[in-house]
Amino acid sequence: MSFFRNDPHGRGVRTTGVLPPVLHGEPRRADGDRLLDVDDLDERRVTEVETEQHGVLAVGMTPDGAPFAVGNLCRHQFAKLGRGRVTADGCLECPWHRAAYDVKDGTMTEGPKGRVFGFKPYSWAFKTFGRVAPLHTTPVEVRDGAIWLVAGRT
Repeated sequence: MSFFRNDPHGRGVRTTGVLPPVLHGEPRRADGDRLLDVDDLDERRVTEVETEQHGVLAVGMTPDGAPFAVGNLCRHQFAKLGRGRVTADGCLECPWHRAAYDVKDGTMTEGPKGRVFGFKPYSWAFKTFGRVAPLHTTPVEVRDGAIWLVAGRT
């Protein structure tokens, strides 16, 4: 495993190589509308879950206990968000260049970071794109210690 190589602050997550994690890792399989047990989330508070209806989603919990399920594809360089982490303020952070997304509405709240991608006009352009083309959000709820898709809503 290697760390994100252009991360000047050493906060990158482990990846399997020098390229962005653009392939799904080993997503968990949903059991119908039951996505995963809350206890199965690790310190990153997000994981990839493969569903029949929505494909692979980034599913997790914010620090205040709100469940979420969003599209798994970062708007910057297509890294898989379910391999990232949830920040202390409840945003989903990309595992590659640390772009951050509001999990409630899917908008990008912070553009990509790093030596090259932290260039303010570049980062601003992607942040603007991330607001215009937000991640798809899927309604979920916690029941019986698990995160479930909300039946009848997509």
